[in-house]
Amino acid sequence: MTRFQCWRFVVSLLLIIIMAGCVSVKESGTKVSAPPPPPTTSVAFHSDPMNAEVYLDGEFRGTAPLNLHLAAGTHKVELRLDGYLIWERELTVVAGNDTRVAATLQPE
Repeated sequence: MTRFQCWRFVVSLLLIIIMAGCVSVKESGTKVSAPPPPPTTSVAFHSDPMNAEVYLDGEFRGTAPLNLHLAAGTHKVELRLDGYLIWERELTVVAGNDTRVAATLQPE
């Protein structure tokens, strides 16, 4: 390594160290807060007969009767129980409007 290359390396290294120090001072002085969670709404699921499995957007969430807190928006709801046809609907949840879903399942 020539003297010039050595000198260039040292200067580059010093610049990197100085810049890293500036960035860390700036970052440590800035307070970053997470965005607030989206509002949720209480949704109560009931089935006749009772104990139907509740699927929300394709994911099993429990058995009816069941209370969930859901984000506002459109959700696919399915209630399933052996010996009965699948009950499925599209549910639009509005923030702040608690909702009750009552499903009457039909025998197969």
